[in-house]
Amino acid sequence: MRYFENLHPVCIFVYFVAVIGLSLACFHPVMMLLSLAGAFLFLVCLKGGRGAGMQLWFGFSLFIFIAVANPLVNHRGVTLLGMFLNQWITLEAIAYGITSGLSLAALILWFGCYSEVMTSEKFLYLFGKIAPSSALLISMALQLVPKLSRQLTEIKESQDMLRSARKNLGGKLGTALRHTSTLVGWSLEGAVEKTDSMKARGYGLKRRTTFHLFHFDSRDFRFLCGVLMLSGVCVIARAFGHGHMEFY
Repeated sequence: MRYFENLHPVCIFVYFVAVIGLSLACFHPVMMLLSLAGAFLFLVCLKGGRGAGMQLWFGFSLFIFIAVANPLVNHRGVTLLGMFLNQWITLEAIAYGITSGLSLAALILWFGCYSEVMTSEKFLYLFGKIAPSSALLISMALQLVPKLSRQLTEIKESQDMLRSARKNLGGKLGTALRHTSTLVGWSLEGAVEKTDSMKARGYGLKRRTTFHLFHFDSRDFRFLCGVLMLSGVCVIARAFGHGHMEFY
């Protein structure tokens, strides 16, 4: 994936806008399976089989939940399969739930790929001059969950070295509250420090120049043309009714 990660941020952003947008627009079980398979292979190349498998397991859990819950709460459709708790179960509701679950699982994997490739540096390069405050806020929000996870791991390891954890329920609750309090304090302090640092460096000023290593070359041009051509064909086909299924 070194070739893809070294592409210009514009190319990477356009690619993910295309695949995520088409995954939302093409509500069809075959299209969702293709999107899910592509996202999973992308994650395998980025994070390896173990990392991709963990994210796939999370997406699979949501897929099972939606596929089971939809026919239980939605009774639309004309093909009746049976009764459950005095409610009709229809084939259309089952098919719609399966397709919705596949769509959500594919989007989760694609956003996982996006967070790995589209770093905050690339995002700020694209939108820092257009909307500096919003770009900084979005980049911080995208980094929030993995950053908090790393900080919580550091807090747990340091606390375990300082004192032994008690095994009873009260001890576990006290340890969890202490970890949470430390994490919140650390996060707030880091946010204040980052705000002061960005302000001191003149972030958001119109005349401020920035240093970057991104250069749009012929390789980026060829890749961008290929993505635009393929996505354009898909958009035209979708406009004529292909890649979509009506269940009800």
